[in-house]
Amino acid sequence: MKNTRKIIMLAFLAIAILGMFLPIATFNDNSAASLSGDIEKQQGKVDSAQTQLQRWIDGGKKSEADIQKQRDKVQKEQDKLDALIAQQAAASNESANGLSYALLPGKLPDKLEIDMQVVNQYKLYDWNFSIYYACIWAALACFILAGVLVVLTGNKDASVLFTVSAFLHLIGIILAVYSILRLTAFPIKLPYGNAEIKTPVAVMIIAGSIISFAAHVQGVHNSKRSMIYVFCSFLSLMAIMPFWIMIVNATRSSQAIQQGVSLIPGTYLSYNWNVLATKNFNVAIGFKNSAIIAFSSTILSVYFSAMTAYGFKVYDFRGNKFLYAVVLAILMIPGQVTGTGFFMFMYQLGWVDNRLALIIPAIAAASTVFFFRQYLEANLQISLVEAARIDGCGEFRTFNRIILPIMVPAMATMGIMSVIGSWNNYLTPLMLFTKPDLKTLPMMVQELRGDIYRTEYGSIYLGLTMTALPLLIVYFVFSKYIIAGVALGGVKE
Repeated sequence: MKNTRKIIMLAFLAIAILGMFLPIATFNDNSAASLSGDIEKQQGKVDSAQTQLQRWIDGGKKSEADIQKQRDKVQKEQDKLDALIAQQAAASNESANGLSYALLPGKLPDKLEIDMQVVNQYKLYDWNFSIYYACIWAALACFILAGVLVVLTGNKDASVLFTVSAFLHLIGIILAVYSILRLTAFPIKLPYGNAEIKTPVAVMIIAGSIISFAAHVQGVHNSKRSMIYVFCSFLSLMAIMPFWIMIVNATRSSQAIQQGVSLIPGTYLSYNWNVLATKNFNVAIGFKNSAIIAFSSTILSVYFSAMTAYGFKVYDFRGNKFLYAVVLAILMIPGQVTGTGFFMFMYQLGWVDNRLALIIPAIAAASTVFFFRQYLEANLQISLVEAARIDGCGEFRTFNRIILPIMVPAMATMGIMSVIGSWNNYLTPLMLFTKPDLKTLPMMVQELRGDIYRTEYGSIYLGLTMTALPLLIVYFVFSKYIIAGVALGGVKE
């Protein structure tokens, strides 16, 4: 790491640390504002009393004693109004500056109180000042240690200390940002309002630490590589987490699911399975129908789309470009637009309540044709086809024995996409199928929500898990072909 970059890194890190000691928020006293409503009400009482007094004087039907009594009442209400106005003026003078707060040394003003009514109403997370202060001090410690470790490396170009320092730096940034955001989320009880963040100080802390971190990572190769690994691991975890939560919820009760998220499996798997059995959720029928439709349509779609793309690529016939433009135009039409026409066409063919209605039309897959055509543009050499023709190989044999092996990665990719799309398809089977023995898994899972008295979320998650499980198996089986396709596309000749 060059000395210039190291100085920049330490300078911006010092700016971030300095910002933690400066006032970052203000808690304004809202006493004056809270009195505005009382003053408005009192003003209404004064106006009403004065109107009544004037009406009695003009009418001449009330005695002098009653009129004097009403005058006393008007004066009494006016005195209350004057007292409220004076109280508001005094509160405005006292709350001109408000209560200032800096992240460090880490202590909110004693006058502040948390509004527990807001906490209970919106079910906020448990707040704890001790944990909050610990996060602030931990952020400061991470920043200081990150700077010290970089200094200790001296003039070395590579060191484990650089990587450790980068991780500490990143943790410090996360804790500092969390502390600032958490500060704005504290519901403060009246008369003081919630924290109003001072933008310059917040920018000093966040921007200073981020710029310092960027200078650090860009200046050291092993730190940059480690951060990339961490970022990719984080994205992988975020992608896996929804599936894991779905599987865990399949083992929990409905009450536990409604109470919050858990990463630990429960003990209600057998109970949820029994609930599925009582609701006519026939897993065998659902799997059979979904598997027949998904895999049959995928095989036809992938094979004939590959053949179509091969024809567009290899054969230079009149209308080639026009037909390919028609395929691209079909991609622009949403499937919902053609849903009614598709149903009427299947009805005229007599394919309602027939799996063929979802299998045979899958041959025409415009998106798959487009993907295969682009893949062949990058990976197919026409000389291979010409050499096969010279050797006497027929057109279909050339396609099946030479072209298809080349397209295996692309076919695996689109095969996975086609299986997922067909397996998760709910609307089209719902339009075409009315017989119970033709229902697919998505249709069965949707019917689990039909109970108006009680929704068993555990059984719903179990049904979703069984629906997604075959898709995960298909992906893991064919994922190596996708990786191979990416690697093949990245090779330069």
